[in-house]
Amino acid sequence: MKKLIFLLAALPAIIAAKPAAAPTPDAIAENVQAQSLRAIVERLVSFGTRHTLSSQTDPRRGIGASLRWTEAEFRRYSRACGGCLTIATPSDVVTGRRVPTPTKVTNVFAIQRGTTDPNRVVIISGHIDSRVSDVMDATKDAPGPMTTAPAPLR
Repeated sequence: MKKLIFLLAALPAIIAAKPAAAPTPDAIAENVQAQSLRAIVERLVSFGTRHTLSSQTDPRRGIGASLRWTEAEFRRYSRACGGCLTIATPSDVVTGRRVPTPTKVTNVFAIQRGTTDPNRVVIISGHIDSRVSDVMDATKDAPGPMTTAPAPLR
């Protein structure tokens, strides 16, 4: 989840880069604001739980709400750069030891193609689900890591 939070915060800097002057990882990291990282973490925490088996339809709580928010953020970033991102939401119905009933599992990706070489891409995604100690408990709050202050980027 830490990678998703950093990438969500860094995405505006990545998509704002001019084709001739692609930013270095250090330059991208320099543009990431602690306040932006904290806002992303707080928003993800606000969904209560992001357990795979939690609600996919509740507009404010559960994995479905968090996935829709992530997709909306990617779409917002794409609008800001004139549609430079392709958003994909692949899903599959899975079942198994930790998924006792067939459950739709969805990912959210933002893909930015190179401007001079469209076969080169940047793909932004993240592992945003969360759980409590009982891996089968999809109802208790499982906000994921939340600290009083974001850790330094370096």
